Amino acid sequence: MDNIVGRLQSAFPSHQLDVIIGSLLGDVRLECRSKGIRASYTARLRVHHGDKQKEYVWWKYKMLKDLVSKEPREISWLNKKRNLKEVSWYFHTKSLKNFGIIHEIFYKNGVKKFPTEILPIFSDQMLAVWYMDDGSNNGGDITLNTHSFSFEDQKVIADFLKEKYHLHPTIVKDRNQWKIAIGRNDYTRFISIVTPFIPEVMNYKIDNPRIDLSSKIDRVLAEEAGANTSVLEVENLEKV
Repeated sequence: MDNIVGRLQSAFPSHQLDVIIGSLLGDVRLECRSKGIRASYTARLRVHHGDKQKEYVWWKYKMLKDLVSKEPREISWLNKKRNLKEVSWYFHTKSLKNFGIIHEIFYKNGVKKFPTEILPIFSDQMLAVWYMDDGSNNGGDITLNTHSFSFEDQKVIADFLKEKYHLHPTIVKDRNQWKIAIGRNDYTRFISIVTPFIPEVMNYKIDNPRIDLSSKIDRVLAEEAGANTSVLEVENLEKV
């Protein structure tokens, strides 16, 4: 596990690594093909979203195309509880040693965890993909549906978002699990971070048309570019 950051950066181009890591923090999973006992440690990435996210699946496919053998495919089944035909889209990558590197840090005893090893290379696009996968825009506040992570992992996530982005996330109980909430005061700031990386097919995730957001986002970014801009000033601007 030495120099995991260097290994990850050399394994994939930055735009692909952003999509891979962001997706794994969200809905996507890695399937381990060999744990290195008799062969190299390999894994493959499986991308699987509902019919509403069909174009999002194709967007991911285009970003990762050279790692994939077959185009996205549609699958359908009967949901007996709802008596409805359900449709979804999926593809998976080739099984590669480089995905084995990522599997090592993302899974412990078969359970997905939040790997602190990714923090030095965590990017705005990773956050955007994570949000597109597992985020909810509630029309003034944001939820990251981080239910699959432990409470301890969620504390790490909340502290990291506060340190890197000057957000003020809270950990909210949801039945017997937990999720991350980003409140109204941080809403505009969060949207300003992820918007440049949201493809048109996922515009509904930012709730407002880009043209309406642009003036306020530009003001936030302009303030942040100033050497003397404080976090408090940015927060006050978000309330305008």
